[in-house]
Amino acid sequence: FSIYQACHNIGYKTEIIDHKVKKYNHDILILPGVGSFNSAMSYLNKNGIRNRILEFVHKKNKILFSVCLGMQLLFEESAEFGSTKGLGLIKGKVKKLKKQKNIKIPHIGWANIRINSNKKNFINKRFNKRKYYFIHSYYCLPRYENEVCSFTSFGKTEFCSAVRKNNILGTQFHPEKSGALGLKMLSDLKKLL
Repeated sequence: FSIYQACHNIGYKTEIIDHKVKKYNHDILILPGVGSFNSAMSYLNKNGIRNRILEFVHKKNKILFSVCLGMQLLFEESAEFGSTKGLGLIKGKVKKLKKQKNIKIPHIGWANIRINSNKKNFINKRFNKRKYYFIHSYYCLPRYENEVCSFTSFGKTEFCSAVRKNNILGTQFHPEKSGALGLKMLSDLKKLL
């Protein structure tokens, strides 16, 4: 509901889609994420949502934007609670953040992102080295660095905090909980259509 409210506040015509909606005719589909990878994938598979997402991303002038667990679901598999297959839209895996001295997991709070200077990046340079809100225990390891849009440090670990592959975008951080900068990032999505 927080991402719904954020999108509504920036002027998007917004609708929450449940498993009863059979066709996604929207311009931007947002896959939020709260909970565990295996239960989320179980829900997507059981209700036919997985197949609808896969159909959606092959349409022209459409964007799939994924947040936090939603970004992790884009990948091939996750190690959370054993190995679980994801949507497989981006090559790579999801792993648990490593324990480090004097650093608590989950990673909760504000952290800077460092933009990867690739041509496919959807994150404007004005968002570089700015703070965004994170809450996660797992992180994505994309196979191809040219799909990484930003990095973030967690102690001695630097992890991928945003990805893009064609019209498939994701952030490990929560733009909807990141104040004015996050709202501007969400608003910029329509420029990619």
